[in-house]
Amino acid sequence: MKTIINWTAVLFLSMWFMACSSTTAPNETVEKAFTKKFGNVESVKWTHNADYSYAHFTQDGKAVVAVFGNDGQYIETDAAKPVN
Repeated sequence: MKTIINWTAVLFLSMWFMACSSTTAPNETVEKAFTKKFGNVESVKWTHNADYSYAHFTQDGKAVVAVFGNDGQYIETDAAKPVN
């Protein structure tokens, strides 16, 4: 019984994480801010939540993630693993 409860909790937690994150393109304001900051970058993959948009891409041969507020405000760029 304990195993069933644990797996059920894991399943619901996983579904909650997927619901909180989306991989669709960000709003137009964020896309414009990204292009202004980084230019035309190939193979940008986006994730976002209610507050932030994350652009996953390669810069100078390194995987990075740029964080923008959903209002287009640039927050930071940091090293990251690429999104598959």
